[in-house]
Amino acid sequence: MMKVAIAVDSLLKRDEAVFLLELVLNLFPNSEIYTIAHKRGGILGQIETRPIISSFLTHKVKTVEDFQKNLWLSPSAVKGIPLHPSIEKVIVLSRGFIHGLKFPEHVQRYLYLIEWDMVELPKKGWRKFFNPYVEEFKFKSLKNYFNIAVSSETLKNELELPNAKVIYPTFRTEEYPFVKDEDHNFEFDHHLVYTHGLTREEFYRLVSFIISKGDLVRVMGPDEHVKSLFVNSPKVDFAGDHCEATAAMYSHKAKVIWDLSGGFFPSKAFGALCTGRPVVVRDTKINREFLPEGAYFVELDKNLEEVFTKANSEFLSFDRRSLRRQGLKWNERLFKSKIAQFLERQAD
Repeated sequence: MMKVAIAVDSLLKRDEAVFLLELVLNLFPNSEIYTIAHKRGGILGQIETRPIISSFLTHKVKTVEDFQKNLWLSPSAVKGIPLHPSIEKVIVLSRGFIHGLKFPEHVQRYLYLIEWDMVELPKKGWRKFFNPYVEEFKFKSLKNYFNIAVSSETLKNELELPNAKVIYPTFRTEEYPFVKDEDHNFEFDHHLVYTHGLTREEFYRLVSFIISKGDLVRVMGPDEHVKSLFVNSPKVDFAGDHCEATAAMYSHKAKVIWDLSGGFFPSKAFGALCTGRPVVVRDTKINREFLPEGAYFVELDKNLEEVFTKANSEFLSFDRRSLRRQGLKWNERLFKSKIAQFLERQAD
């Protein structure tokens, strides 16, 4: 049996990329995992039952913020990861850095670019002087692959990879059940706001605006940086950072869900659609590519009033089942089928 390794940028916390890794691991039950940084116990599940080989940065990096601080060391860390001599095939799930691995000539290699910037390059301080070096390393490393797939047409165009195959991501659709009409009271009593991707200033602006219109706000996600802003407000409920199933429970009763997290795939927005609720997202190329009916595109500094007014007047007019179908298009079975076909291509 061919010895397979699967490489990912980091194993620090559960997120959309880790879910994709789990699906690929299911296709290769005896594979090893290679990564830049691994926080032991941060992932759990089947991933940590596999052999995990990490770089020297694993001792420095325990959070995504740590990863950004040490970004200037990433090329050295990636090139220094010791690939075991017995490995014959490597599947790289890159978020912008791990695809710079060094390979022996005989190794088959397949690259799935999930995103290009897992973390942003530093804009201030001495670390910013290493940005050109890091970017050059990332782009030059693409030349080591004949088989490349990407997570969106947007990414394919931005990186100018005309021969790359587009394989759209997926999310945990089973965590977002649907409440049938006969079991739903149709009392939508709040706006659900995710904190993911929101700065303190953006969060304050958005939530202040919604409550100024007389609506209640339920907040989900990491909230330590924003909780003090509305600690005594009876119109704001901080529900905490919970799993998808809890998010789905709140989604069913929400007028509209606000997911301004950005990123390579709007999984939270699709989760909202799966529960039959419309969603507001940032106006980005990625979101425009993925999100159809039931989505509103907002720029907080430009059209917040317009989008809120429209969404707040239309939230009852959508066919809930139609919205759910839009979310379920991105199911796990389709992703596994497409990625399996890609990984069966003739190797370079």
